[in-house]
Amino acid sequence: MAGPISIIALVAILAKHLIQTTSASTDSHGNLDAILEQSPAAICVTEFTDSRCVYANRAACDLLGYTPGDCSQVDIESMIAEEDCSAQQLRLEALTSGDIARSALTVRRKDGSLLAADVSVRMIDGGKFVWCLADITEQKNTEDALRNEVKFTDDLIKSLPGIFYLADKDGRFLRWNANFEAMSGYSAGELERAHPLDFIPEDDKHAFVGGNLIEMFTTGRSLAESYFLTKDRQRIPFFFTGTKAKLGQNDCLLGVGLDITSRKTAEEQIYYLAHYDALTNLPNRILFNDRISHTLSFASRYGQQFAVLFVDLDSFKEINDTQGHNTGDVVLQQAALRISQSLRESDTVARIGGDEFLVLLPGISGAEEACIVADKILTAVTHPIDVDGSEIIVSSSIGISIFPDHGSDNHSLVKAADEAMYHAKRSGKNRYHLKRDAMPPSDSVAKHLRHC
Repeated sequence: MAGPISIIALVAILAKHLIQTTSASTDSHGNLDAILEQSPAAICVTEFTDSRCVYANRAACDLLGYTPGDCSQVDIESMIAEEDCSAQQLRLEALTSGDIARSALTVRRKDGSLLAADVSVRMIDGGKFVWCLADITEQKNTEDALRNEVKFTDDLIKSLPGIFYLADKDGRFLRWNANFEAMSGYSAGELERAHPLDFIPEDDKHAFVGGNLIEMFTTGRSLAESYFLTKDRQRIPFFFTGTKAKLGQNDCLLGVGLDITSRKTAEEQIYYLAHYDALTNLPNRILFNDRISHTLSFASRYGQQFAVLFVDLDSFKEINDTQGHNTGDVVLQQAALRISQSLRESDTVARIGGDEFLVLLPGISGAEEACIVADKILTAVTHPIDVDGSEIIVSSSIGISIFPDHGSDNHSLVKAADEAMYHAKRSGKNRYHLKRDAMPPSDSVAKHLRHC
C-alpha cells in the first residue's frame, strides 16, 4: 500500500491536472471523485482560509466517525488534539515550503475518542489544501510498548543493587549501570576504554580462567568470588556471575557483581567466635587442635620434632575470689600477652579455658629448646601486673611433652603435657616439668630442668 505522502502527492497531481483540463471538466471531476472515494487513505480538502473541509472521502469519514456527506462538519483545526501543533501550523509549513508538511498527531474523532494519526498536508493550485490521514494507533501503541519496555529495562538496570555490565567479545564495555561508576570511581568516558578484567586484582585473575574472560563464560565457569578493584585501588569483596549473551548477531558478555562485604564480615566474625577466645583474642581449643594436627602431619612426614606446653596460672582462683573477676580478667589478658611475646611468630598459644593455656612449638631441635621457651614464659609471667594502681603477682606451672617421644597424636601429647604440668605444681609451682620417657634426659637437658 502506498504511504500517506505518496497518496497525497498523487492526489495533488490529479487535482492539478483536473484544473488544467477545463475542456472536460465534468468528466474529470467525476473521475477524480471516483478515485478519491475508492482510495483506502483518508483524504480531506480545505480552503486556503478555512479549516473546515469542503471534501472528505469515505475513508476519512469512517476514520473520523462522520457519515458520508457530512464533510462540512469536519474541522481539521478542532480535531487535532495536540497542544504544541495545529492544523494552522501545518498549513503554514506546507505553504512556505511548497511541499508536503507532515506530523504524527493525536486526532479527535466526532465522538470525542482519540486516535494516533500520521497527518500530511500539501497546497495545490486553486488555493486549496489536501490532507491525508493514516491511523497509526496500533503502530504508536507498539512503539510506546517498546519504549516502555526499554525504559523498564533501563530503570531495572539502574536500580540493580550491585554492578552490571555488558561487554563485547573483546571486553569492550557496551553498557553498565550507575552503580558501576559509583563503585569503581571511574567516569563514563574512562569505562568506555576499560576492560572487565581491569577491575580484578592480579592475584585473583586465576579465578577467571587465567585472565581469559571469554573462556570463563564459554566453559561454563560463570561464578567466582574475587575482589573488585576501584580507581583508588581499594579491594572490595564481590561475587561475580556472568553469562554469554547475544546483542543482535554478536556475542557479548553479561556480568553482574554483588558486594559481599557484609557477608564476608559476618563470616569472619563467625569464624572468630568459633576459633578465638573473646577475652584474650588467643586461639581456642578448636583452632589449637587444627594447628597441632597440621604440625603433626608435617613433622611425621619430614621426621621433625615439636613440643606441646601446658601452662596453668598458679593460685589464680584466689586472685578472682579476693580481687574480683575484673582483676582476674586483666591478669588473664596480661598473662596471654606475655606468653605470646615469649614465642616465635610460627608458634601458637591458645587459651583453652579458665587459666589454662596450650603452647605449640613446631620445628624444634629437641627438648632443650622447649625448656628454654618454658623458662622464658615463667620469667615473663611473674613480672608484676598493674591493676588500677595495685600490683598483682602471679606465677605459672608448665608441663612439656615432645613429639614423638611422648605421643603420636593430639590427645596423647596434650595429655602428657597436662600430666607434666601437674607434676610441676606438686613440686612447688612456678616451674616447668618435662614429661619423663623411657630414656633418661641428656646432660644438656638435665641442666635446664628446674626442680623436676
